[in-house]
Amino acid sequence: MKRLLFLSLSIGLLFGLLQVIVLADGMILPDHPERGWLTVTYHHVSVSVEDGVVITRVDQEFRNDTSHPIEGRYVFPLPHGAVVSDFSMWVDGERLEGKVLGADEARTIYEDYVRRVLDPALLEYVDRDTLAARIFPIPVGGTRRIELSYTEVLQAESGIYRYLYPLDTERFSASPLEDVRIDINLKTSSALQAVYSPTHKIAVSKETGKQASV
Repeated sequence: MKRLLFLSLSIGLLFGLLQVIVLADGMILPDHPERGWLTVTYHHVSVSVEDGVVITRVDQEFRNDTSHPIEGRYVFPLPHGAVVSDFSMWVDGERLEGKVLGADEARTIYEDYVRRVLDPALLEYVDRDTLAARIFPIPVGGTRRIELSYTEVLQAESGIYRYLYPLDTERFSASPLEDVRIDINLKTSSALQAVYSPTHKIAVSKETGKQASV
């Protein structure tokens, strides 16, 4: 089930709004989906927002609960203009590097997969840059942990900052996803007056007049 998080904050005397919207996120597209999909054991996100500069850190783990080894490709649709600062995938203690594909290469991946598995929902990402890495066979019961981070600069439009994070892991998980956590730390150079979400219950802790955590 797609989860939508909308977060707004007001800064100083002007209403500077930050909208946080979650879409679809890092997923492993198996070469042979008819054999089953991997289970996402957890999905943790840490977000740091400081005067429009955002650093997003993602930590995911996938587990093979099928009766066959699973291999495929890990893809993470990136926000426009985002710069990847770190990517690591741990396989038997070895750190593997990922490759950021351009929009044309990503389009080829998504369109090919849509043809094979008939999932048109993937087409919404064809115009976005994508971080991708080959996933070598994961044995039955085996896991793969993936960590990545990227930086982006939010541009205010009429005093509104819009931050989008892709989070729709459950659609690509063999089992319901239970361990999901998003932590957001906000820091501004102006006084922070209010932080709220009109769609989700959130816990807000104001550490100072210019800093808060969600």
